[in-house]
Amino acid sequence: MTKFLSICSLIAMLLSGCGSDFPGQPSDVARVQQNKYPNGNLKEEIPYNKDSRIHGLKRAFYDNGQLRAEENYKNGKKDGISREYSRNGQLLEEVHFKDNRGYGDFASYYENGNMRAKGKLLGYNEDGMPEFEGNYKEYYENGTLMCDYNFDNKGKFDGVQKRYDENGALEDEENYKNGLKNGVFREYKKRGDCKRRRI
Repeated sequence: MTKFLSICSLIAMLLSGCGSDFPGQPSDVARVQQNKYPNGNLKEEIPYNKDSRIHGLKRAFYDNGQLRAEENYKNGKKDGISREYSRNGQLLEEVHFKDNRGYGDFASYYENGNMRAKGKLLGYNEDGMPEFEGNYKEYYENGTLMCDYNFDNKGKFDGVQKRYDENGALEDEENYKNGLKNGVFREYKKRGDCKRRRI
């Protein structure tokens, strides 16, 4: 019985190694193209399936060898998490993709590691600009909240929109409904008193 289990374990180990010929890539990757910088360092690795479509984990590097970006592809389309890094290895941006379309949780960071922006990505408009739904926040590099916006499920401003200065004091707020201004606009002085109010 022990001999039988040992043989089964050996077969399982051999089969688990029979996936992709390229470590870290799906089993259906047919080849990985490597491009290099003039100094010989790896510039990018691009995996392809048998149909010559990008498929698997595409990686790009800085000329110093540091990872610059990693993007997951499925049959030629971005599918999965894409990440971008600074030259010192700090995560700068993380976006989820499905069928080449950005969606879901989005986060970007400053090089010092502080949060730059976060929200729920709805997609990108024709100009390539991100559109959000629900709550979206942006921060100054020092970590202080810069703006607190709310969007409907079509990417239009909806609800109270607030902006703050670098010290965290509220600068102004206004209300939107279906992407249109709706109600009172308030602008504040440095000490928080209402400076200007407009309907």
